[in-house]
Amino acid sequence: MSNISKAYADALFEICMEENTLDEIMQQTATLADILAANPELVKLLNAPTVTKEEKTTLIDNIFAGKINKSLLNFIKVMVERKDTAEIRASFTDFEKLYNRHNNIEKATATTAVPMSDAMKAKLVEKLNALTGKNVVLTNIVDPDCIGGVILQFADVQYNDSVAGKLETLKNQLKAN
Repeated sequence: MSNISKAYADALFEICMEENTLDEIMQQTATLADILAANPELVKLLNAPTVTKEEKTTLIDNIFAGKINKSLLNFIKVMVERKDTAEIRASFTDFEKLYNRHNNIEKATATTAVPMSDAMKAKLVEKLNALTGKNVVLTNIVDPDCIGGVILQFADVQYNDSVAGKLETLKNQLKAN
């Protein structure tokens, strides 16, 4: 988290609180982050020193005006005018952290060898909610290299109860002896 992206995220969060648009802007910043990730040529164009600020803001208007919240549109245009376009996606990430903190949300990732059933996800979310005191949003990543079990990441903690993790621990113990 850079100081620049954090400052922008703080400003956007404050605007959302004043305008009561927090949920709307959160959804739109997530969509915009996906759009920017999928269109590196747009990002390259917004960062190009040969394209004027006016051309960039016109481009932003042409693409997003009427499709996103006006305050968010102006937010992006301010970043373009201040030549901070390289920080747009990072500011959206920092904004999401502020949103999650405000709404008592904790993101968690469960990596498993096969997809988790809905019942298993619900049970894990329930346990994590009780453990953290937060509203856990769980993402299941399937990685066959996990072999079995689960690798759980949440709140800066990683818990590895996978077969692959246990085999690695056993291998390291055998090497040490």
